[in-house]
Amino acid sequence: MSDNFANHYQPQQSKQQSNQQSKQQQSNQQQSNQYEYKSLSLTKVSRYCNQYGNWESNANYSICGLDNDKLFLLTTDQLQKIYEIRERMIHSKFTQNIESEKAFIDCIDNVLSLPSNSDLAKPYCERTFDGWTCFNDTPAGEVSYFPCPDFVYGFNSQNQAHKTCTKEGKWRVHHETHVPWTNYTSCVDIPDLNFRNMIIKLHIVGYSISLVALLISITIFVSFKTLSSQTRIRIHKNLFLSFIINNFMWIIWYLVIRDGNILFENGFFCQALHVVLHYFLVCNYFWMFCEGLYLHTILVNAFVTEEKILKWFYMIGWCIPIIFVSAYATFRANSTDAKNCWIDESLYTWILNIPVIISFVLNIFFLINIVRVLVTKLQAVNTADAHHTRYFCNSVRATLILIPLLGLNYILTPFRPETNDSAARIYEIFSAIVLSLQGFCVSMLFCYFNGEVLTVLKKRWNQFLIVRGYTHNHRITSHHGTEISINLSDYEMTNDNYSHHHHHDRKNGNHKNNSKNNNNNNNELMRLKN
Repeated sequence: MSDNFANHYQPQQSKQQSNQQSKQQQSNQQQSNQYEYKSLSLTKVSRYCNQYGNWESNANYSICGLDNDKLFLLTTDQLQKIYEIRERMIHSKFTQNIESEKAFIDCIDNVLSLPSNSDLAKPYCERTFDGWTCFNDTPAGEVSYFPCPDFVYGFNSQNQAHKTCTKEGKWRVHHETHVPWTNYTSCVDIPDLNFRNMIIKLHIVGYSISLVALLISITIFVSFKTLSSQTRIRIHKNLFLSFIINNFMWIIWYLVIRDGNILFENGFFCQALHVVLHYFLVCNYFWMFCEGLYLHTILVNAFVTEEKILKWFYMIGWCIPIIFVSAYATFRANSTDAKNCWIDESLYTWILNIPVIISFVLNIFFLINIVRVLVTKLQAVNTADAHHTRYFCNSVRATLILIPLLGLNYILTPFRPETNDSAARIYEIFSAIVLSLQGFCVSMLFCYFNGEVLTVLKKRWNQFLIVRGYTHNHRITSHHGTEISINLSDYEMTNDNYSHHHHHDRKNGNHKNNSKNNNNNNNELMRLKN
């Protein structure tokens, strides 16, 4: 009987254990479902559609950074409150950045997820997050002061902002938007803002000066066939063209970034402007590399075909930068820091910096070797060849000056002051002046100080003065009051009818004097025609 009882009891016991395990599993499943519901109800990825009907470049994944264990501990009311705050953040273009997302997660961990303060008398303003700063429960009629966020560009983190809780226990709303409003006006660093505006004006003025000088220079190169047909001048024209477009793009860029709304919206236009600007910036350095490569090639290899080498230069100067800029734009567009028109520093900038630095180093190598060869030639060549070699030295000298000038920003970057002191301000002013006037220096060294260009301009100026002076000097009045005008065609008539005048002067015994005058006229005519 005991055996039967034992046999009968064991199944009953195992059945009870099985029921308990089943209930436990159901309870765990319910908790898991509740856990999953809480997680899914809050962790929704969002994307902001701006007022122009365009999607922002990045979706909002801020809530995905929360710890699931903490989500499970939150009550339904807390979850709903956090969800409402997050919805307000999504529709604010000023909170679409990584720093705001991190601040929101910290606010959930340290304030929003904590139990309500039962000691606080009602009415009071409930804890909230405005997109930049976290606020705890605040008694009615009080003002909450807090440090300004340090991740907002143009804010001084040592200043304080404030948020007002009204007597009704509601956060004060803005009189125009009628949404809860935080007063950050005191956070704006006015001295720094004025300094930044001054730097922008320096850039605009400098690039405008360079643009005018470059346009005049390229007009000179195009106007004279004796200049435009030379290979070296054709390389100059491409270098100048890259500078002209780049300087124009910089002027537009500095006018655009002054508008904070455009930066925050981070639209396609400003991103495309950033990419195009950097394309022509890289083209500047690559065409400067072509300048050094050309000088080195014609000095080392005298039998090179200039037409063939020009095709390679077009490839280097205009096509190769497309590869690097396209790679940069692709990586930057898909990165987490694709905001504010990409004005912030990024590691992807090295995709552009590395080839530029390589071209800069190669140019230095070319010039060192060129100087070495020239010194040897100047010591060995005869007087006739020395003139040509010295003329070649002038081009080398101009390139030798420009290469360090164009690479100055890469030379000075490691020495950039990190603090916002007077040294940093001096650096910014110096950098703005030097970088914006690079195009002006290029035009001065390659055009206005170019011996060939000066010779051609001087010749044209002398011709202009001769024509003006000759016409003016030969507008004379006869003793009988009759004005006689003699122009260039009169010279040609005099030359064509020389034999007739010669015969007439022999009759009058004035052959010698008039022959001398005709010779002078012929010489003057030849000067004019030349």
